[in-house]
Order: sequence, then structure tokens, then C-alpha cells
Amino acid sequence: MNSSERHQTAIKVAKMYYLQGVSQDEIAAETGMSRSNISRILNKCLSDGIVEIMVHDNISERSSLAYKLCRRFGLKDVIIAPTGSSDDRQSRHIGERMAMYLEQILRDDMLLGLSGGYACYYASKTIRNPNRYEINVVQLSGSSSSVATVNEPEFLVNNFAVKLNGHGYLLCAPLMVRSLKTKQELFNNSLLRNTIKKYPDVDVGIFEIGKPDLYTNDLLKQEWLTKADLLQLSEVKAVSCICGYYFDINGRSCNVGINDRIIAIGQQDIRNIPISIGVITGKNSLDTALSAIRSGMINVLFIDESLALMLENA
Repeated sequence: MNSSERHQTAIKVAKMYYLQGVSQDEIAAETGMSRSNISRILNKCLSDGIVEIMVHDNISERSSLAYKLCRRFGLKDVIIAPTGSSDDRQSRHIGERMAMYLEQILRDDMLLGLSGGYACYYASKTIRNPNRYEINVVQLSGSSSSVATVNEPEFLVNNFAVKLNGHGYLLCAPLMVRSLKTKQELFNNSLLRNTIKKYPDVDVGIFEIGKPDLYTNDLLKQEWLTKADLLQLSEVKAVSCICGYYFDINGRSCNVGINDRIIAIGQQDIRNIPISIGVITGKNSLDTALSAIRSGMINVLFIDESLALMLENA
């Protein structure tokens, strides 16, 4: 099949899926291709601009500013939520808008990936599925805490899977281990392998992006890091954390050996996700936002109004 034929096949598959509502399994049966190949074609249609997802709704506060930031930073979408009076209220504002956004972009047979966070928790409580789509959900990172909380990915995967009439796939492991050897052994475990092999097929990923606290003496706040890790990250000036990976202000990955021990979706797989949503809030998060945008790990941004105004003037 030459390039022209591949292009026409991609258009045909996109029309069947997005315009006619044909499921990926049905498209695979009709075209004689595998389901995973259909998923790759649809992902490429989004990345190549053959398909563009437009959200025509008043989800975002300050829609003109959102559009301006979208164009300036080369993002697919920017959603601005009101600045909350507390962290919990802020997460609720973001989560409610995220639920509305997901309701408009999710379709039957899509795969949703989650890495945890309170905004995701509120989105899982708010989201509706009136069309009864069947959307599977996969955990993108290991657990970052030894205490069970509503913002941990295992809990959220189940919540979303129930709401979206799909199956949930867990990554039963900690976010970080002590050595590359341990990581490799875990990745060879059949329970983890069945989840990890789904990562290339993720259609929508959600990442709550953190501002690392590199100078804290309370390691319980960041249980996966040792004092040596904190020292190394401070030396390379890490300012953002995405799914366990750290980046400096220019969006460069701060490895310092940590990436070899992270139990999570790989950085390149994150960059390949057609709709990769980053959640960042807080008046002290400007550098974190710039770092995350420059990293190329996200293409849709959910932020609060105060941070949006700072990005406008950055």
C-alpha cells in the first residue's frame, strides 16, 4: 500500500469511527485489519490533523484568554477554571470542567489513562455517560502513597470504569522502586505486563502535574523519594513532576537515575497520546506550568484563572 492509499484508508477509518459511530472492533472486522492497527490509525489521524476535535461549549472561563494561550503555546485546548478559595474547592472546579470536557471527547471503545489526583476524583464523581459508551480505563503510574485515599489511581480507575461502562486495568506496584533490576522484574510480572501493554493504545491521558517540594524534611509527603533523590533533583533544579518524571524550567527531563526506577507509562508513550491532559493550579505554579508545556508531554491544559493570567504575561 503506497502513501496515497494509506491516507485514503485513514480517512475512511476516521469517517467510520467519528461520523458513522462504528466501533473499532467493527471497523477491524470490515477492513480486515487488527483492532490495534485501527487504534493506531485513529491516533495518527489526530496527530496528523486529519481529524480535529473541537469542543463548542462554554466549559472554560475567559474563553478568549484560553484561545490566546492555546495558540501561543501550541496546545490543542486550554480550559480555565475559576480560582478556588481552597485547594479542595480548586480541585472541584477543575474536576467539574474536566468531566464536561471528557463527556464531549470520549467515544465508544476509547481507552482512558489516569495517574491520580483530586481533580480526577471530582471528575469521576461528576462525569456522566448518557450514550452508554463502553470506555476502558487504565492506570498509568504506580501508587505514590501507602495510605488509601480517594486521589490514588487505583481508586480512580475503578470509579471511572464504573461510570464509563468499561473495564479497569490496574498497575499493582509502587510509583518507584530501589533499582532498575527490581523494575525489570516487576515489568515481567504477568499482572503488570497485561496493563503495560495497553499504554500505546491510550486515547486520552490525564496527568495532575505537581510542583516538587525539594527542601522538605517530611518525606511522608513524597514517600517514593529518598533524601538522596531530593538532593539530586534540587541540584538539577526540577520544577515539575509528570507521572513520576521530573523536568526543569526548560522542559528537559531530570533523570538523575530516577527514571530507571519509575513504575509508570514511558515518557515517549505519554507524548504519543492523542489527547494528553495536564492539570496545574496555584499562584506559585508558573514555572511548573511552563516546564510542563515545554516538555511536550501534554497538549491540553487545565488551569485556574490566576495561573492563566500569569501565563498570559509570562
